[in-house]
Amino acid sequence: MIRFAYGCTPSVMSLYFANTLVRRAGLTPSCIVLSSGGLHFQKKRYTPAQVLPLFLKQFGARFTGYNVLAGLSGALPFRLPKSGLMGFQALSQTYGIPLVLSDDFSGEATVAELRRREVELFVTCMCDQLIREPLLSLPRHGCVNIHPSLLPEFRGVDSIFQAMLHGQREIGTTLHRTAARIDAGDVLAQSTLPRADTDTHMLLTVKSTSAGIGLLKQHLALLERGQPPSARPIDVNTARHPYRSWPERAELHRFQAQGNVFWRASDFRRVLGFEDLNAG
Repeated sequence: MIRFAYGCTPSVMSLYFANTLVRRAGLTPSCIVLSSGGLHFQKKRYTPAQVLPLFLKQFGARFTGYNVLAGLSGALPFRLPKSGLMGFQALSQTYGIPLVLSDDFSGEATVAELRRREVELFVTCMCDQLIREPLLSLPRHGCVNIHPSLLPEFRGVDSIFQAMLHGQREIGTTLHRTAARIDAGDVLAQSTLPRADTDTHMLLTVKSTSAGIGLLKQHLALLERGQPPSARPIDVNTARHPYRSWPERAELHRFQAQGNVFWRASDFRRVLGFEDLNAG
């Protein structure tokens, strides 16, 4: 089995991804690397204490509240009864997956830890850190990312938000090589899923990123067989929708005016209950 590590920013969505990866797909990473120490925002690092007033000023209460809810839910050390979602600590203890806290995935300490664990592939999904050298060239099979859009469309921070804002009826998922530039590495595989009228931002994020686990499983199978995966370069010049960073206030107002919703209590219960949202 290829030894791989999973790196992410803690949130309820990345937690659902990790649970699906391990408990449904049977893919157990050598370790899970959790981004710590605050948030990367507009090329700066902000401590947890700085994030709340910054977001309130930049985005307003609705978007800030959603991100706080998602982030806090991913950081709590819980284990829900029966078949519900398991927190990162519970997932670690139950399946013997070491957790590595890192404020710099490409920094000396984290790279040394990954080298010690002989990680052969580094996988990211919902990660707020730019992957750079020496991490990019450390694993013998490189670094890959699962991005919730059909690259080169909707490159950037929140592709689900942009897809919903532009009225996309189909949501894509891309497995691509990680490069020093955001969402610029060669495409390895892609898939699509329909967007239901009732889908919120939370549900679409969970569905599209979880769909990438199937692409990752196929990629790992090719590597196991010693078969080089096919890849094609991303041509950003063909994209109808350019790279977008965090949403602007005007975009947030448009998003709401169109009837789009970030989350509902029922969605949160479904995610915490670890329902298979991609079934059927």
